[in-house]
Amino acid sequence: MAKYLSIVQINDTHANLYPHGDVRYTSEGFRIETLGGYPRIMTKVKEYREKYPQEVLLLDNGDTLHGTREAVDTKGEVMVPYLQALGVDAMTFHWDSAYTPAHLKSLEEKLGYPILASNVYHRGTRKHFFQPSAILEKNGLTIGVIGLASNIIQKNMPAVFSEGADFTDGISEARAQVKKLRRQGVDLVVLLSHLGYPQDIALLEQVEGIDLCLSGHTHNRVRSPQKIGGAYIIQSGALASSLGFLRLKVDQGIQSIRHEYVVLDKTIPQDRGMLAMLRKDKVLASFANELDTPVGSSRVDLHRGSSFFGTMDYLLLDAMREATGLPIAFSNGWRYGGAVKKGKLTRRHLYTIVPMNPMIRSAELTGQEIIDMLEDNLESTFSTQPFQQMGGYIKRCAGLRIYFKLENPYGQRIQRVFAGDKEVDPRALYQVAYVTRQAVPERYGKKHKDVGIKAVEAMEQLLRKGPYNRKDLETYIPV
Repeated sequence: MAKYLSIVQINDTHANLYPHGDVRYTSEGFRIETLGGYPRIMTKVKEYREKYPQEVLLLDNGDTLHGTREAVDTKGEVMVPYLQALGVDAMTFHWDSAYTPAHLKSLEEKLGYPILASNVYHRGTRKHFFQPSAILEKNGLTIGVIGLASNIIQKNMPAVFSEGADFTDGISEARAQVKKLRRQGVDLVVLLSHLGYPQDIALLEQVEGIDLCLSGHTHNRVRSPQKIGGAYIIQSGALASSLGFLRLKVDQGIQSIRHEYVVLDKTIPQDRGMLAMLRKDKVLASFANELDTPVGSSRVDLHRGSSFFGTMDYLLLDAMREATGLPIAFSNGWRYGGAVKKGKLTRRHLYTIVPMNPMIRSAELTGQEIIDMLEDNLESTFSTQPFQQMGGYIKRCAGLRIYFKLENPYGQRIQRVFAGDKEVDPRALYQVAYVTRQAVPERYGKKHKDVGIKAVEAMEQLLRKGPYNRKDLETYIPV
């Protein structure tokens, strides 16, 4: 006899407890509006639970405990009561291990639900660091949920993210967990993954027996489920600006599927109970005066809406160049941060751009190293082999103009690179500024050193000189 199961997916919320600016795609280009926040998530979760009692699972793909100043400074602790209030059933992770995997493991008991990661082991062993899977029960159904943490954590994130842990691509682990759960007689196998949409599709093409993949990491706004082999896949945007809802008819697998991609805009009221929690939160209150201090203004909308450019990143990069006096600056292609409408800026907006507030560093690179680094980044962003993709957008830079052919194979995409009005000389030395080793890995260049000023302070210094007003957005030019 068929039974019904409802699933709410949240992914990549990046600790956005409050409503915030985000980008919408429109016929006229990017439009910034205020969206999201956990009180709106709570409203929808309550609505589904009331409409479908005893039937709703709430699953979280991770990137949950990092992304705001409050989350970073409390090592994710500030998020715990809100996630408890939502009643999450299980999660996996990526940026959540920024405070070490051991710290993330310590949060699991406080959260009261499992953090699943079948592809993470204690360093040098085959002993799982986190629970690999879980069997959850709803409406008379047994649901096997397999967790896959981001497999780039050990590859290109700071070392602390993987301290004491080894990460794999997750393919063999997913296959093994499917077999284990099927032997235990589950009615449904759900993959809760933070590999990213392209990698999840590649995995589903190789691993049989998964009924549904809840995908995270790449911030795809999937408006209707896709079927890959025998499995359905969705991903539900990011930044607590949207969520996904599924209602499944289950009888020896999924017999039918109904999906809603829900934009959490002003038509969705904010849950009063969670609003009261936010108002009474002493931890959040301790940051309020500092973060809500005005620091300047911008005459352009600030966002990270495009793979090729982000005005948020240009503000950061131009501030780094101003603070260091160096002509070229690099930052990582982060996807979080949302958007800020042009007008007055507060310190909270600047921490939205870079919540870690890293120290600005400088280095000396040859022209060839710059070209090679850009070429490597294009491959890690747009590789035709999904498991070679490292996540994030294209590397952000200022002071360069880069002509490239995206369709070319690795090693042949970069066509020409100019620094100022001169073409980059492969043999010449160039002084550059950067933030984090994701922007300029230490395998490139020499004389890496801190310059004595952090990112947020540099942006504040730039804004004190007047409103930000960058008009040239053509750093990367596809040809």
